[in-house]
Amino acid sequence: MDALDDMASVPTAAGRLPLIGHGLALARRKQDFMCELAAHGELVRLYLGRLPAYYVHGPELLRHLLVTDARKVAKGWVYDRVRALIGDGLVTAEGPLHAMHRRMIQPAFRSTSIASYMDVMHREATEMARSWQAGRAVAVDRAVAGLAGTVVARSLCSSAHMSPRTAGRLAFLNTSVLKVMSARSLLPRSTWERLPLPSTRRTTAHVAEFHRIVDDLIARYRADGTDHGDLLSVLLAARDADTGAALSDRQIHSEITTLFVAGIETTSAALAGAFHELARNPDIEQRVVAELGEVLAGRPPALGDLPRLDYTRRFLREVLRRYGIWFLMRRAVDDLEWRGLRIPAGTTLLFSPYALHHDPGLYPDPARIDPDRWLEDDLPREAFLPFSTGPRGCLGESFAWAELTVVLAAVLSRWRLRPAPGSAVRHVASSSVRPEPLRMIAEPRRPPG
Repeated sequence: MDALDDMASVPTAAGRLPLIGHGLALARRKQDFMCELAAHGELVRLYLGRLPAYYVHGPELLRHLLVTDARKVAKGWVYDRVRALIGDGLVTAEGPLHAMHRRMIQPAFRSTSIASYMDVMHREATEMARSWQAGRAVAVDRAVAGLAGTVVARSLCSSAHMSPRTAGRLAFLNTSVLKVMSARSLLPRSTWERLPLPSTRRTTAHVAEFHRIVDDLIARYRADGTDHGDLLSVLLAARDADTGAALSDRQIHSEITTLFVAGIETTSAALAGAFHELARNPDIEQRVVAELGEVLAGRPPALGDLPRLDYTRRFLREVLRRYGIWFLMRRAVDDLEWRGLRIPAGTTLLFSPYALHHDPGLYPDPARIDPDRWLEDDLPREAFLPFSTGPRGCLGESFAWAELTVVLAAVLSRWRLRPAPGSAVRHVASSSVRPEPLRMIAEPRRPPG
């Protein structure tokens, strides 16, 4: 049986429309549509416009895609479209270029570096918490998005070259970068971005300003010549172990943009999800607060504390499961063979961490936050993919875990957050699924006893 006959045996998802295929369902019902695809089985055909693609589901096939056959797949055309926006950083780079950049940047995420970034995380989270007023409503989703951006900016550049205003501005401008990326991801190529609409011009100006600030920071650090012990200093000092080559200014620019894009979206969605779920589950909140108080005794978390915060970590695993990335793409660059099925080179492959994490066969009652489901973690590794896995697993995973824990401790030591009267929260998918709008009332937390 040849490759085309093999693929013809794969079922096609219902709801295909002329010309646009399943594009309308993807645009309107993102995460729900992915969960519906998962219900069809481990491999399902869908159409992005007229282009056939194949949805991959389940730990076994995802292990083939992300680990076993990782060298036989590339990122896919979604990433081709955003490469012009963020460059060839770790998110979009392919092959040897990706491997080289990963080796060179790895030192920025060693344990000693994460420990120093935690000081930045605590300082910024504490400042955010102190800015809130008792009994006043807080747009928590916006607050944590701004915080995540500021943390990345401050970790990137800890010197005087990064003023508080610049850090805040970069965090704000990054939202425009993310909006453009989202618009380009699945929709057909169009001319809408070139239309002289006020919103289009504003977004274009924001993206250009973001890139100008990054270029200015690189130039200042080059002229300064000082090792400030931050991410930008690591990027400037990085050398390839095989060739001794340094990163060019353009490559450093791409990595900085990648750090903002990758370091804000997932973390801010998880933080918003964490505060939303704690308010909905007061028994879980009580246990998290009690553990933070017992282990930390009022001080900020240190790197060595993270393994001791067992219940808090299990809660955060549930949050990352519940508020995950809704879809990712790959493209086969060589023929693949899965269970006797031949998938030809050039095939577009999609998978959804969100749908995987809501598969009732893996996670009974998946909409329920249950930290204790992780007490006996006997699932395959590829059943939980908040940071993907394999050669393209997120390099900043330790950074994210540290930030989630530090921010949770800083806020919960001071405030109890409750839903604002009349608030109606929806689960919205941009890159990650997040609760929006998240207006909450900050109530002072009384010390126990």
